[in-house]
Amino acid sequence: MPALKNPRHEAFAQALARGTSAAAAYIGAGYKANAGNACTLKSQQSVSKRINEIQEGQLAIHQQATAEAAANAKVTIESLIAEAEAARVKAMAEKGGAAAAVSALTAKAKLAGMWRDKVDQHNTGTPAYKCIKRIIVDARPDRLADDDDDRQD
Repeated sequence: MPALKNPRHEAFAQALARGTSAAAAYIGAGYKANAGNACTLKSQQSVSKRINEIQEGQLAIHQQATAEAAANAKVTIESLIAEAEAARVKAMAEKGGAAAAVSALTAKAKLAGMWRDKVDQHNTGTPAYKCIKRIIVDARPDRLADDDDDRQD
């Protein structure tokens, strides 16, 4: 439906579609304040159809903008790597930002699949492990002095 022929009716419908109250829209359209007349004009079929049409158009624009924003904000590995690089550059520009830069580099490497977390793969139940553990535990500095005394006997 095209704009209403009466420009004041169109202005009234546009204001109502934006969420303005009927009384305020009536005054904004150039009429003298009269809540009863505002209510009557609002209920006219041509005006109410125009209000619905305007609101449907606004909804379609909003839905399209939301879809475009979601598509633009799509998170990809490339976008995450770019953000990590930006964080690294910013960290390096600041005094004492080396630790943050290293964290950003680590994040980039993990995202790119070039970082593997180290996994402890030894079998703790083997005799060799028990032997190594015993040597390490027995080699503590406080124990070394005791061992030297034992060897001199």
